Amino acid sequence: MSTAVFADALYDPATAGATHPAVVLINEGRVVAAGPRDQVHVPADALHVDAEGLTVLPGLIDCHVHLCIAGDGVVLAEMLASPPSLTLLSAVVACRNTLDAGFTTVRDAGLTPVAVRMAVERGYFPGPRMLLAVAILSQTGGHADQHFPCGVSVMWNPSPDLPESVVDGAEPMRHRVREVIRAGADWIKICTSGGVISPGDSPHHATFTPGEIEAAVQEAAAQGRKVMSHAQAAAGIKNALRAGVTTIEHGIWIDDEACRLFQDGDRALVPTLVAPRWVIRHAEAGRMPAFAAEKGRAVAEDHRQSVRRAIDGGVTVAFGTDAGVGPHGTNGEEFLALQELGMSPADCIRSATTVAARVLDLSGRAGTLEVGAFGDLIGVPGDPLEDLELLARPENVRLVVKGGDVVKQTR
Repeated sequence: MSTAVFADALYDPATAGATHPAVVLINEGRVVAAGPRDQVHVPADALHVDAEGLTVLPGLIDCHVHLCIAGDGVVLAEMLASPPSLTLLSAVVACRNTLDAGFTTVRDAGLTPVAVRMAVERGYFPGPRMLLAVAILSQTGGHADQHFPCGVSVMWNPSPDLPESVVDGAEPMRHRVREVIRAGADWIKICTSGGVISPGDSPHHATFTPGEIEAAVQEAAAQGRKVMSHAQAAAGIKNALRAGVTTIEHGIWIDDEACRLFQDGDRALVPTLVAPRWVIRHAEAGRMPAFAAEKGRAVAEDHRQSVRRAIDGGVTVAFGTDAGVGPHGTNGEEFLALQELGMSPADCIRSATTVAARVLDLSGRAGTLEVGAFGDLIGVPGDPLEDLELLARPENVRLVVKGGDVVKQTR
């Protein structure tokens, strides 16, 4: 049976134009027509979805989430006391909250095994479409090495179907990338700098040698994958870009040379501006280790200025939040953070639709409602160009449709 969504307006992110009134017709999970109501034939037996009073637009895309991290802060004692299965089950809530916020597609940036995607696809619980990095690869003492000075390794997700994170040397890197792909990864995630929520490194310092990064990129490309890099330090960002990494995650210290490197090929920055904010908020609530809170406070303003430099320098910016550091379902706050740095509302929306789809090789399928695209859409009570709060707050997302199925509808 077809599904027909009748709305006050249909917003097209590509053109920033709207059609009034509109209908979107979906059949077998794909869009078969979208446009003015008087120009779209709706079959008599179609399921009618009432979106009167709403503007509909394509389902949103978040290019950086961690569905198996709950997003309620980091309390080491709780991590030590939690069984691995609890970590995995937290993805059920994360998936539901992500959908409710209007994000129908995500790229999970590590620590989520392929079983979570399989469970959603089999209908065990609702969730977004997923591209997975599965593991996070780091050098010894790097961002994904969770070995603490006391001698204990406190893993974010010790699931047996996640490959080991720590790897050193170009040839071991090739082997590890093959293991990660074997585990179901669509993207390879590496760390070319230290980070904030890691015990033994500094976000100012580059990690992995250029040879190790090149080995990851080459091995990924040999099997049709691309590489994303957690990269905060200036040297780590540039090492990654020179080696052929496709997306830079966070980008806290982007300099002019890095801006030029972004222009060499189809590269993008995924800023995750809300991540340091949530580190600070969790610290204020007593749910963040002192070392992470200190680093989070130290980098926040530099992060803002770096992303502003990238926006002004014409760097492609794809929407991403690092949800899991903060609560899943609050993803839309990133729209406001991007707007604060000078990005227009139209470009903010494109960053989570057409731009994100292009970066993730999903053009024509996600981030659009053109014929043949996934039947994923959301509805908000007003014009998102006039008020990005409509996308920033999950309660303003009144309708979510995924593959033609209504997964959220409120009044």
